This record gives sequence, structure tokens and C-alpha cells, in this order.
Amino acid sequence: MAPEEKRIHQDFTWLNKNMQKLQGKYAGKFIAVVNRHVSMGNTAIEAYQKSKESYPAQEPLMDI
Repeated sequence: MAPEEKRIHQDFTWLNKNMQKLQGKYAGKFIAVVNRHVSMGNTAIEAYQKSKESYPAQEPLMDI
């Protein structure tokens, strides 16, 4: 598995395990996850942009 695929898989697994907690904490917001780091925004674009500021070379996983 390529490093980026492995990172995405790890983030996806982490996101699924923590979904309930994240939904409570970020209710009504959009989140982007990279390396288990959560960026939050009022819009998907805002969450994505915040994530890319911290991790410009990696694509975040997005969720509501």
C-alpha cells in the first residue's frame, strides 16, 4: 500500500471509530480530517481550506 493510501485508510478507520464523539462536538459543522487532525468549518470549503493550510500536500477526508 502506498504511503498516502495507508494514511487515508488510517484516517478513515479513526474517523469511523470516533464518529459519535465528533458528531457531538462538531454538530452542524463540516469537518476535514488529515492524520487524525480535525479542521472544522461552517461550510465544506472552509473546513477543506483550513485542512489544506495545515497539510497542503494531503487530501482530507470530509464529513458533516
